[in-house]
Amino acid sequence: MFKPYHAYLTGYYGMENTGDDVLLYTTRWASHHLLGATYNKVSSAGLIKCVEFGDIQAMSESRFRGHQRLLHYKNALQSEKVIFGGGSVLHSTKDIELKRHLIKLAGRKASRAVGVGIGPFESHEAEKVCAKFLNECGFIGVRDPQSLVIAQTIAPNANVKLTFDLSPLMLCHQTKRLVDIERNGIMFNFCQQAVDAFGNVNKDNEQNRVDMAVEAIEQTWQQTQEPIFLLDFNNHSQFGDFYIHQKIMSRVSSDVYMTHIAYDPNPFKVLQRIASFKAAVSMRLHSAIMSFMANTPSISINYHKKCRSWCEQVGVSEKYQFDSQNIDPQQLSLQLKQGVGTGFAEPTMKSDEAVQAALLNWKE
Repeated sequence: MFKPYHAYLTGYYGMENTGDDVLLYTTRWASHHLLGATYNKVSSAGLIKCVEFGDIQAMSESRFRGHQRLLHYKNALQSEKVIFGGGSVLHSTKDIELKRHLIKLAGRKASRAVGVGIGPFESHEAEKVCAKFLNECGFIGVRDPQSLVIAQTIAPNANVKLTFDLSPLMLCHQTKRLVDIERNGIMFNFCQQAVDAFGNVNKDNEQNRVDMAVEAIEQTWQQTQEPIFLLDFNNHSQFGDFYIHQKIMSRVSSDVYMTHIAYDPNPFKVLQRIASFKAAVSMRLHSAIMSFMANTPSISINYHKKCRSWCEQVGVSEKYQFDSQNIDPQQLSLQLKQGVGTGFAEPTMKSDEAVQAALLNWKE
């Protein structure tokens, strides 16, 4: 059967989330330059402009029940393989079953999942279905050691390798290089912490985090006199970062020099912007990852095991890690004051090592 596409790239794309924007770009770049897959179909919830590889049209809105599933099936059937490009994508029964159907239509052995995280599973059934997917998919590159342990436990014979997050592949671009500019200010990024798959939150915990953020920002300003920047990584209409940043801004003293930076769909512009700060406080995982890529010292607000795992992988000092439910404003501002004043302890991993680890997703 003639297939017009070399690959069908799928992920949480086109949802105005910087982390997923990075994963989409790096998946397209690697499939094009490392796999020779130049004619690709991409699943996306929205229109994405891209001069380098061509614009991506949004998938059609559902006209009837199961419409979008059929579109996925059509795209997979027309492709030589499916590439699941990064992120925490293996945890729910329904979603993993769809992935199994797609690789069956395109070609199981040629398909791959790259830079992905496994679990936590929503149910025991999801774990069993994931084991089947791992055994069926040609190659699975997991981004963290915990995911590797899960894979080896539930599917010991599957072709699963420990690789890395895809994001450092942005640094492989030949022309879009980071420009070294004078650094100024401290970036903060906060997000809502969902307690279930539907995005519900614990209102008391959210309010406490806002309280701690306000206190930390005011103390940081008082101790460093560095401008404060609140940077949105997610522009979702309901769960976007702006909502929590808006609450913080409304309460921080007017004496604090503070600027809000809205979501930007261009990940290279975001990376360059992060490279202009003296330090970053990151709650979203890819805020921490991009800070690492930009050589911007980062303090991680760990709200999920993936954040903790990232810190362990690159060797972030324990003093630069805070639990999202228990942020000590005094300690946070103290670490920023000391770091800005005398220098931060660097991660043990270097950016070029991260690039080599990310490339392992495409070696098989």
